[in-house]
Amino acid sequence: MSKQQDLSRMIFVSTACLPGVQPLASRLMLYCGYGLNGVELGGNVSVNEVNFSEIAKMDFQFLVHNYFPPPADPFVLNLASADSRIRDRSLHFVRDAISLTARLGAPFYSVHAGFITDPTGFGSTGFIFPRPSSPNAAQEAMRRFITSLKTVVEHAGQLGIGLLVENNVCPEELRGKLLLQTSEEFLKLFRPLPSPQLGILLDTGHLNVSAHTLDLDRVAFVDQVAPYVRAFHVHDNDGTADTHQPVCAGSWVLDVLRRPEFGNLPIVVEAKFDTIDDLCRHVDWLKDELQST
Repeated sequence: MSKQQDLSRMIFVSTACLPGVQPLASRLMLYCGYGLNGVELGGNVSVNEVNFSEIAKMDFQFLVHNYFPPPADPFVLNLASADSRIRDRSLHFVRDAISLTARLGAPFYSVHAGFITDPTGFGSTGFIFPRPSSPNAAQEAMRRFITSLKTVVEHAGQLGIGLLVENNVCPEELRGKLLLQTSEEFLKLFRPLPSPQLGILLDTGHLNVSAHTLDLDRVAFVDQVAPYVRAFHVHDNDGTADTHQPVCAGSWVLDVLRRPEFGNLPIVVEAKFDTIDDLCRHVDWLKDELQST
């Protein structure tokens, strides 16, 4: 498969779609055996002693997402952190990930939007964040995030790589602790960063939860950010938690993906499946659903 192929309406699968942590090479070989050759490198894989020069030669079209490859010394990536040590480490990590993206022949690297405060732990469904100590904390975090993005967007541009920011997910317990959950926030982000390298990875599961928590109109959100959307993370939920359920017939997500302006954008399946057969059946079903319109 050519690394420079047309990605129009290509369906990728995340390494995080299957349970458990597996060596990267093993998961890639499993995917390859089932004809899944578009792969987003993300969670649920270990990368000990991985030779990325050899990975780049494999018959895949890759994408690189957020905290990949996971470092031996774990940390929480936050480009908006008020802690300069965390922010600097995040910047170095993202720059290295962008460089890896270029080496793998991938068209873009995607990163999570920033957090207003740094997490203090991990709960049953995600990070645990303290409440902001200042009424201006969100504005200050957004300024730090924009400053960080300016640096990494420049690096991405030098390598001919896109940089996509993923919308955060906001369940009730995270209200007021995250950046970039609303369309207004994204518009404020793009005004000082008018770079052709920069865009949005629109996560449908994240949007559904945030819309439920913040009483947002999902269609209005999509309408307002549509010019900046470059790719999709596709999964669904009941609006209360980010459970990564597969999209089903009649889902609002299909209506979004069928919009004419998104017809050529790549899609990443990020739902969770018990088996590789379940994942393959879902990919085939999604292809049929989108080709029938």
